[in-house]
Amino acid sequence: MNITLENKVVLITGSSRGIGAAIAKKCAIEKAKVIINYYNNEEYALKLSKIVENLGGSNLIIRADVTNPSDVLKMKRIIIEKYGKIDVVINNAGSCSDNLCPVMPYNQWESIVHLNLDSVFIVSKIFSKVMIKQKYGKIINISSLKGVTGSRGQTNYSASKAGVIGFTKALAKELGEYNISVNAVCPGFVQTDMNKENEKKKKNAKEISVMSVENNLDDLTNFIVYISSDCFREISGRVFHLDSRIN
Repeated sequence: MNITLENKVVLITGSSRGIGAAIAKKCAIEKAKVIINYYNNEEYALKLSKIVENLGGSNLIIRADVTNPSDVLKMKRIIIEKYGKIDVVINNAGSCSDNLCPVMPYNQWESIVHLNLDSVFIVSKIFSKVMIKQKYGKIINISSLKGVTGSRGQTNYSASKAGVIGFTKALAKELGEYNISVNAVCPGFVQTDMNKENEKKKKNAKEISVMSVENNLDDLTNFIVYISSDCFREISGRVFHLDSRIN
């Protein structure tokens, strides 16, 4: 099986750090044309751009607030002007802000749902129009197992990620006739440069997993490359759980 992303134009939202950056690197190894999207972390985006080039992938850096339709429309125009198409959109941008529900201010709820869920709607809405004209495309939404199981102190995050799952299933039904697949990936705890010092979360993940959580970032990025490739073609509306939980 020859898994490659050669000549594929792949947009990864929120990709200057963390899981998004790791996906960008893996896509670069497979020769994709990678669009690095960031909003605040220009320094990290520029560093990632150099890494992507060294790994053999071309890239384009675009600053855009993916919760702002005007910014996303501008990003779409830049991508289409340069490449003439979009093959894969990976909705990765997201964040968390933890608090118990009874004491959570509304703006703490709203900010997380806005970024984690509204951005998926906005980006998918705008880029699906391009894919419909192409009669081809893939949308991959990064959700979370916490959107399935819930998590204490994370009602905002869990609700937003559950929303991504429902959105994925509904959008897949709308876009399938245009040869566009829409799938969601639900990682458990994934160790990245942003959370590798969080011993509490790492300990909790180990306690509920039957296998190591030390190197599961590679499992995630390898899977993303696989479902972005032409080896994965006729599957849509699916939610993939990537972990080894025992409960």
